[in-house]
Amino acid sequence: MVKKENPTVLELGCGNGRDAQEILKKTNDYCGIDISEELLKLAKNRLPEAHLELGDISSFDFPKGLDVVFAFASLIHITKEEFKDVLNKLYEALNKDGVIRISLKYSPEYKEITQSDEFGTRTYYLYSPEDIQELADRFEILKSEIIEGREAKWLEVLLQK
Repeated sequence: MVKKENPTVLELGCGNGRDAQEILKKTNDYCGIDISEELLKLAKNRLPEAHLELGDISSFDFPKGLDVVFAFASLIHITKEEFKDVLNKLYEALNKDGVIRISLKYSPEYKEITQSDEFGTRTYYLYSPEDIQELADRFEILKSEIIEGREAKWLEVLLQK
């Protein structure tokens, strides 16, 4: 695990900055990216000191020298192939012993679900621990746990380079 003062942190899908608020208590070397301009505006209002960038996880050029990457419910919106590509790019961007904390919607097998609600139509990709083992083959899996949420089961994963 990273035991460094002021680690270099990247948050994928920072949204309105809710989690960044907590992350910034541990580091001032933070970058959050999100694909939504509206959510980034909310995050910038909440955390004017935070470094935030508009970007798509699948095509973002990750900075080198990362110690920690957080992906709280952000990788649920990309396909298995895109997920593998993102993990490979993050592996190259991470420092030795760098870690990635990922939260995904869980399913016993990989599947795609499209849902419509008041926020529009969105596609989600659900993963199993076996899927993560296959996709994260360059990493050591430090933790993989299924957690019961209010409306879904979540797969919490901690990977280390």
